[in-house]
Amino acid sequence: MLIKAVKITPQTKIKIYAKHKVTEDEIENVLLEGKPHFFKTKFRRYIAIGRWVRYITIIFKYDKKTKEAEIITAYPSSKWQIKLYKRKK
Repeated sequence: MLIKAVKITPQTKIKIYAKHKVTEDEIENVLLEGKPHFFKTKFRRYIAIGRWVRYITIIFKYDKKTKEAEIITAYPSSKWQIKLYKRKK
């Protein structure tokens, strides 16, 4: 999956940092520069698990035309998500 841009609303950015201590930079680095693994979920959403400084799980909507990821939430990956990432590597 090719992602050219990451879109995060100010409210989402604040919520993600307040609740999970994940910054916008971490999200952008994982999606744009890292090598995340993507999984399709319900409701036309995707999950990306990747590593920058730490393992991060990102849930987002993807626009195929603009190749833009609209972030819904992001949080530090759990142990089973890290195992899944390493297994797919």
